[in-house]
Order: sequence, then C-alpha cells, then structure tokens
Amino acid sequence: MWFRCAGRSVLLSVAVLAASAYAMAQAPQRVVSMNLCTDQLAMLLAEPGQLVSVSFLAADETSSLMSEATAGLAINHGLAEEIFRLEPDLVVAGKYTTRATVNLLKRLGERVEEFDPARNFDDIAERTLRMGELLGRRQAAQRAVAEMERELRAQSDGLPEAGRQTLGSYGSNSFTSGKNTLENAIVKKSGVRHLGEEIGVAGTIRLPLETLIIADPDRLLIWNRFAALKSRSVEILSHPALDARFGPERRLSADSRYWLCGTPLTVGAITRLKAAARGKEIDP
Repeated sequence: MWFRCAGRSVLLSVAVLAASAYAMAQAPQRVVSMNLCTDQLAMLLAEPGQLVSVSFLAADETSSLMSEATAGLAINHGLAEEIFRLEPDLVVAGKYTTRATVNLLKRLGERVEEFDPARNFDDIAERTLRMGELLGRRQAAQRAVAEMERELRAQSDGLPEAGRQTLGSYGSNSFTSGKNTLENAIVKKSGVRHLGEEIGVAGTIRLPLETLIIADPDRLLIWNRFAALKSRSVEILSHPALDARFGPERRLSADSRYWLCGTPLTVGAITRLKAAARGKEIDP
C-alpha cells in the first residue's frame, strides 16, 4: 500500500509539473505593460524574460515601489508606435489610461487586456489572480494573494489607541477620497475612521477647504509626493487656514507609492499608516 501511495504521489507531482510546463509554453512570451499598476503586477508575477517593457512611471522611484526591477526592461511612454515595434503577444493596460493607444493597438490586431483600478483588497486579489492567468503564472499569483491575506490577518489588531480618531486626506487641487476607493479600504483596515466616508463622499472629489476645516478630522493625511511638488496644484496644502488648523502634530505624511496602485504590496500602506499614527517612522 505504501508503494502504491508513493507511486501515486510521484505521478501527481509529475502531472502538476507537466501541467505547469504546458501552461508556461502556452503563456505569452513578450508582454508589454502600459500602466503603473499593471507594470507592478506584471513585475511581481512574470517569469524572467517574459515581460519586455513597462511604462516610464514604473522606473520612477517617486511613483513606483519596484523601480529597481525595471533594469533591463524597455521603457515605454504609452505610444502605439513604440509598443507595436516591440512585437508583443500581450499588452496589459489600465482601463482609463492611454485610451488612444489601446484603441489603435486593438485595431492593429494586438491582444490588449485592460484592468480596472482596484478599490479594495478583494479587487487586488482578483486583479492579481487575473494577471497570473494571463501570464501563465497561476501558482505565483495564488502565492502572492495568500501572502497578502496572511499579512492582512496579521494587521487585524487595528489601532486601539487611535480607534476613535478620524483621518482626513487632502491632495493637490483639493482632492479627497471617500467610499469605494483604495484609500478608504486602507484607512479602515488600519483601524481608523475615514473622514471621506463619514461626510458622505463617494469616489474621489474636490473638497472645498472650508468643508475640510469645518469637518475637523483628528488627523490629516498628506501624501509625500504632493508635499514635495512645487506647483500651483499643491499651493492649497500650504494655505494659512490649513496650517492654522492642522499643524505638524496633526498631519501624517504617507508614502504615496503604496496608495497609488492596488497590488499585494499595498498592505505596506496599512503598516506605515499605523506606525505614523503612533508617531513612529518605518523605513521604505
């Protein structure tokens, strides 16, 4: 009986390996990504040499958590002519970006798969698994999702000492977010109340400064990429009324790279937000 069981285990292992090899043989071999979020999902999951090009944002260390992983990859700017010359057998893109290029590539007969932005961690799991299927990397995607879910469970203790706090956010051009956004999912997973949801905001909207001041959240979140910019779009962040109400002790600075795209790496935003609320710093 032992020999029969052992033999069956060997046969099953061989079958799994054969299925994996077949899936990889059928997988696309020249993949191009045109969107920061699909860039990072593809870089997380692709076999070496399978991904040939990513967007210029993926190589920007202020926008991407995986900028170092772009070494050796062609950098594209979402232009149809540069992508067509790469002779891809799969192009992955965001649903709401580079529309002219996506439409032209489709008319040229290229295979283009589009991804909606992730609004919560269930979406992240779904997008990750879908990318794994497209790349023939199902098991790698399943491992990434399982690790993300394990980390989320580890974060479930929340922030007891900050549980009654409300966190607002303010970005360039007075934008803030509410329900059905990745920001909302991150904040709530951190054990903090989200101002956007509290005042009935859905999606991302422009919030008048007066409304923010009247709402008076306990803490105000400013992403570091906005704080570092020198443009008219971020002048609102240094408005005297904002400074008077939300001094340094009431502001939180967050690494915006963890908030821009929904990937398994987004769990890091929860860790950093909780640490910042406790007055601690975490190295990138």
